[in-house]
Amino acid sequence: MNELIENTINIISKISLSNNGYLLQLSDQGYKVLKIWGWTGKDFEMLNDVLFNLFLSGELDTDNITNHPPVESILKKNSLSRLIIKELVNISERNLVVYLLLFFKDENDFTTELKDRIISVISILSSQVKDWYENINTRPSSEQTTEINTDNNRVFEDWQKSFNLLIETSPELIFVADHSGKIILVNKTGSEMLDYQPVELKGKHLTELIDQDDYTAVSNSLNQALTKNTQVKFKANFYSKFEELFPFEVSCKSVTRNGEVMGMIGICRNISEKNKYESELKKLKPRLVETDRLLNIERTRTKPQSALIEEMNRLKYEFISNISHEFRTTLASIIGFSETIESDADLPEEMKKEFNRVIMSEGKRLAKLINDVLDSSRIEESKIVINKNKMDALKLVQDAVDANSKFASAKNITLTYDHPVEEITIEADKENLYRVINALLNNAIKFTGEYGRVKLIVNNLFREVEIIVSDTGIGFPEGDLPFIFQKFYKISRPKTDYPALGVGLVFVKQVVDLHKGLITVQSELGSGTTFLVKLPKTSKIEKTEVTIE
Repeated sequence: MNELIENTINIISKISLSNNGYLLQLSDQGYKVLKIWGWTGKDFEMLNDVLFNLFLSGELDTDNITNHPPVESILKKNSLSRLIIKELVNISERNLVVYLLLFFKDENDFTTELKDRIISVISILSSQVKDWYENINTRPSSEQTTEINTDNNRVFEDWQKSFNLLIETSPELIFVADHSGKIILVNKTGSEMLDYQPVELKGKHLTELIDQDDYTAVSNSLNQALTKNTQVKFKANFYSKFEELFPFEVSCKSVTRNGEVMGMIGICRNISEKNKYESELKKLKPRLVETDRLLNIERTRTKPQSALIEEMNRLKYEFISNISHEFRTTLASIIGFSETIESDADLPEEMKKEFNRVIMSEGKRLAKLINDVLDSSRIEESKIVINKNKMDALKLVQDAVDANSKFASAKNITLTYDHPVEEITIEADKENLYRVINALLNNAIKFTGEYGRVKLIVNNLFREVEIIVSDTGIGFPEGDLPFIFQKFYKISRPKTDYPALGVGLVFVKQVVDLHKGLITVQSELGSGTTFLVKLPKTSKIEKTEVTIE
C-alpha cells in the first residue's frame, strides 16, 4: 500500500485512541490482511475465519458484530471490550470488500464525540483505498507489484489537505512537527486554547511552549517519539501566550516515508478539568470513608433495635390472635350451655346444675383472661402503680396456697407449703404481690400432670424473704428460658399442651423488679420448673407510679 494510505491510518490510530487494527480484504476466494498495526496477523486468524464465513453467508452485520458469540469470545480472550468495523471499498463485480477494523480495550473510549471526529478521516481513507485498487487494475501487470513514486510535494499536499480536514473537527490541540521538533501544522482550536493563532505557532519548537520544570522529561519523550516507531505519552504544563499555565496530556508518534523519519504528529488534551475533579475527589475521599464508617456504626447500632421492634410486633400480633381465640372459645361454651338451659324446659335438674357449673367455670376463666389483658395493657403503657404496706409475708403466701388447693386436689396433685414458724414482715404492694405468688402457683399446678407434686417454700433471710415455687410439670424448652419474661412471648409447647398467652410471667417480672427484687428460673423439659423470688423486707417505695423502660 502507498505512503498516503499509511499516513491516514496513522492519523486514525491517533485520534481514535485505538493502537490496534488492520485493513481486511474479503472476497469469494478468501481473506487477506492488507495492513496491520499493533499486532501480528496471527493474533486474529480465528477472527478472520469467522468474518469470512459470515461474509460468504451474507450475514456480516458490521453494526452488531461485537454481539456475535464467536466474535465476543475472541475479543474477551484478547482482553478487548469493543470492535469497530467500517466498510471502505465494495467492488461488487468482483464481490470484494475491504474493511477497517479498530480494537478498543476500554468500552468507554469509543464515545459519540470520538466517532464524529474520525468519520471524515475514514471517508478519506475509503477514497484513497478505492483509488489504490483502481490504480492497480489500470497499470500493466509488471507494475502492479510496486508502489507509485509520486512527487514528494504532491504527497505532502494531499496529506496536508486530509490532515487539515481532520483537525478542524477536533476540540483538542493537534500538531505536526518536523524531524527537529518544530511545529509545521497546528489546528486553530488547539492554538486558541493557548491564546495563539495557528500562524504564530508555526516554526516554534515544542519545548518553547512548556514549563521549564518539564523540559528534560519532554525532550526525552520527543526524542523517543522521533527515533522509535512507537506511540509516546507524557504530561506537561504548557504556557499560553499570556504566560498562563495549562496542564496537557500529550500523545505523539513519528511519521515516516520510505523508512525515513519525516517528523511526528501529536494530540494534546487539556486535563485542567480532569485534574480539578481528581483534586476534588481526593478531598472527598476521606469524607466518604468517614461517612461510610459512621453509617456502618449507625447500622450496627440500630440493627438490634430494629430486630427487637420487629420481634415485639410479631409477638404482639401472635398474642392478639391467641387471646381472641381464647375469648371466642370461652364465650361459645357460656352461650351454648345457657341457650340449652333456656330452650329446653324439660331438662333434668341434675343436668342444669352441671351446665351451670360449666358456665360458672368458663365465666371465671373469662374473668381471668380479662384481668390478664388488663395487666398486659398496663405493661404495654409501661406504668404500674405500687402501694406500699406492711404485711405478713407468710399469711400472704398462705392465702395463695388456700386459693389454689381445690385446683390441685382436682388434679390429684400433692401441694405442700414449707415455712418458718416466726412471722416475716415485709413492706410491699399486697395486691400485686399476691397476684405474683398466685400466678406462679397457679401456673405450677396448671402445667403439672395428674398425681404430680407442687411445693412452695418461704425462707427468712437476713434482709430478704425468699419464695420458691417448684413443680414436677412439663417444664420449659431450653431455648425458651431466656425469653419467658418478654412481653407477648409464647412458649413453643406442643399443641396438645396448655395454652400460654405470654402475659402472666411478664407481669410477675415487672412487679418483682418494681419491688427491687430478683426472680430466676430453672427448668428442664419434661422434669419440672423452679421459680425463685427474692424480695427486700423494707423498701423506700411509698406510693408511686413507675415508668418501665
